[in-house]
Amino acid sequence: MSKSKKFLLSIFSGVLLSLAWPPLPFFPLLFIGFLPILWLDDICSESKKSARSFFGYSYLALLIWNFGTTWWVGATYFGTHDISTAIAGLLANTLNPLLMCIPLVAFHNTKKRFGPAWGYISLPAYWITFEFFHLRWDLSWPWLTLGNGLACFPQVIQWYEFTGVLGGTLWILAVNIVLYRLLYPFLSGRSYLFRKKNLLPEILLIVLPVALSLNQYFPYTEIGKRQHVVIVQPNIDPYMKFAEGTEDAQLDVLIRLSIENIDSTTDYLVWPETAIPQGILVNELSFDPTIEKVRKAFSSFPDLKIVTGINAYKRYETDSTPTARKDSDNGKVFYWDAFNSAIQLDSSRNIPIYHKSKLVPWVEKMPYPKFFKFLEPLALNMGGITGSLGSQEQRSVFFGPDSVGIAPEICYESIYGEYSNEYVRRGANLFFVITNDGWWGNTAGHKQHLEYARLLAIETRRDIAQAANTGTSAFINQRGDIRRATPWWTPVAIRANLRVNDRETFYVRFGDYIGRAAIILTLLLFVWAMIVRFRKRKVIGELRVP
Repeated sequence: MSKSKKFLLSIFSGVLLSLAWPPLPFFPLLFIGFLPILWLDDICSESKKSARSFFGYSYLALLIWNFGTTWWVGATYFGTHDISTAIAGLLANTLNPLLMCIPLVAFHNTKKRFGPAWGYISLPAYWITFEFFHLRWDLSWPWLTLGNGLACFPQVIQWYEFTGVLGGTLWILAVNIVLYRLLYPFLSGRSYLFRKKNLLPEILLIVLPVALSLNQYFPYTEIGKRQHVVIVQPNIDPYMKFAEGTEDAQLDVLIRLSIENIDSTTDYLVWPETAIPQGILVNELSFDPTIEKVRKAFSSFPDLKIVTGINAYKRYETDSTPTARKDSDNGKVFYWDAFNSAIQLDSSRNIPIYHKSKLVPWVEKMPYPKFFKFLEPLALNMGGITGSLGSQEQRSVFFGPDSVGIAPEICYESIYGEYSNEYVRRGANLFFVITNDGWWGNTAGHKQHLEYARLLAIETRRDIAQAANTGTSAFINQRGDIRRATPWWTPVAIRANLRVNDRETFYVRFGDYIGRAAIILTLLLFVWAMIVRFRKRKVIGELRVP
């Protein structure tokens, strides 16, 4: 096959995967999106430099997929006019496909060395292993986990409550491999018809998960007592949000919209990420004047609980964390951390707080700060503070007097399935996702974030209130249906009754067991490859002995 045709195959794969991705409704394309890559694997195997050739074509396909779905990462340039933001988006969309090539090239080499059977078994193992680790290291980027691609259609993935998102990844790859093997005789020019006469296993692989999901979806009934929740979307321009002198006016907008939409039956009021932009010192949280202003504004609603995002700071007398900054006051040296945090306010003086822990690389956190702290001045400013923010290891669940547990997730923390499970195991009955997706304008970014929250609802069978600074805020029920989504760039408040569920799903109890199984299989394949290589060297050595 000519190089131009190989390039066309590569481009075709990238386009298919891009068109299949949320918020577009063409998810079935995911099940054929890897067919051109699998064909390129066979074609490239015939060349002497097969791995290098396959890497090049695979990288092009994945590059198109990344740019086609997450090009908006660099869109902050249009709000900041800072060239570094455009460069950051460019790097994100060029380096991530480079990482994605690792499992593909490993599959190519495995298939070439051990044959098609082990090769096609290795592909899901390598890819899921990659996704498992990509969700957990400091350069984590969960956006393009393959299973996320089915988010727009919760009707077909109700079984995520058993498998999590990685189950969707396994299904997508398995269908691609099976379809390719069926088409291979035709693609190789050996036949114009399928050679396999019994297609029942292949049909079941495609149809059975959908049938099982539909059987769960339609009869599903939400369980749990009702909680009346109001979300406020203040619609503050994110690029003006942290401008000095605007803090009080922003808070007044939040209070006004809230008072207009709550009543004595409202249980929870949810404000978005950093809704209170004033810097609040954690050490003096209960006495902060801004907090007191909020308390006073809602003093006539004694049963109301307010969950809101804040900019928080904590002062230390010693340098106690890798992210702490050094400062001085009247010649006395002290250290402090900055946090992107959430708090819950009620009629008591107790104020539970949670510090965002899944921080955005290069924006909120310098990867591996113990080693790269000196690069912090190069970090992007998208929240009023540059450099690495502080975080916390444990999930914090906010409990009220009625023992209802709230999981306060900030921004894209909601995309980390196993991370979110810990909230449920600690007693969370509802998820409140507070976010500020306005940095990327009216692009696919905020739409994708909302779609992904549907996966969290299914995985945990928890109702979700997603409060955004501006579009899209919404409620999501336990089977993943979006309810009452707000329009973009509109100050508005919405309300709904959410159900308080207290049961744990299979996925909550066992987490990403599919990822761990993939790691074990990957390690076994690696050990086997080492054994085979050692035996070959031993045989060759014996043959050379005179």
